Amino acid sequence: MKKIIFSLLLIVSILSFSYKFTFFDLGTAHKISQIEDKPLIIYFSSPSCGYCKKFEEEVLSDKNFREILRASYIFVKINPNTYKTSFMGEEFTNMELFSVFGVRGTPTFVFWYKDKIITSIPGYLPLNDFSKALMYILRFTYENYQESFETYMTQEDFYLGPSEIIHVSKEYFDFVLENDKNAELIQELTDETVIDQYKTYLTYSTENAETLKEKGVLRILVMEEK
Repeated sequence: MKKIIFSLLLIVSILSFSYKFTFFDLGTAHKISQIEDKPLIIYFSSPSCGYCKKFEEEVLSDKNFREILRASYIFVKINPNTYKTSFMGEEFTNMELFSVFGVRGTPTFVFWYKDKIITSIPGYLPLNDFSKALMYILRFTYENYQESFETYMTQEDFYLGPSEIIHVSKEYFDFVLENDKNAELIQELTDETVIDQYKTYLTYSTENAETLKEKGVLRILVMEEK
């Protein structure tokens, strides 16, 4: 009975969450972030957290903020419960992840790239500050940007990271297609094809991949030939 109640609560939580590209399993989100070469944002939340609700209603609800997330990050939400996931070769409950990452309060946002932490942001940030923080971290991650965040805040900048064509195995290709709601398979490109540069596109054709990159798509996965 407890498992049934927990499953229902998890489903309700997912359905009520405003950002449809959110992951709820850290292991899956981490693997996708590695395959797509994107930083991972681990959003530690709790149902009773007032500032988490404020973040979701005032920041995450903003279209431009969501576009930055969709284009350049993988975003996973962790609530303190007994849901189990596998991360970095070990199994943890979500509750244990709070301790693993040293989270003392919510919201806390942990930024992770490949196999190590970039930084963490404890507490609530207003929309403009958080949007700038996302781009600042992208500059640091991909270009080793060294100016302080205070300096960066004074500059006009819009940065979503580099456009990449990534060759992947069939296993990874299928995994992304199955688990990333922001991923789309393109088998044929025509003049009428509508391109969304913030999506992750998957293709079997290097020629299609090059065309997508020319059109400004940030992440293109090509299945490797056997």
